[in-house]
Amino acid sequence: MNPKDIITVDVPLFIRLLEYAREDAQTDMDLHDVADNIISLSSTGKTLTMDDYSSIIGSQEDIAEIRAWQVRAGIIK
Repeated sequence: MNPKDIITVDVPLFIRLLEYAREDAQTDMDLHDVADNIISLSSTGKTLTMDDYSSIIGSQEDIAEIRAWQVRAGIIK
């Protein structure tokens, strides 16, 4: 069992998550959603790897759909 809010990620995933935060995340909620997904996936105590990336971030189609909705809603440009 993993203590609440303790996560372990390998270095390649850590670097990719930093890239996502800098380049792809559009809102603070994007980052909160990523954090929630990481915490949830870490509940068993396993080290997360790039194999977990799509579960953490979502698919590119999901991201594109969310961005399109945010543009239509005037949240982002």
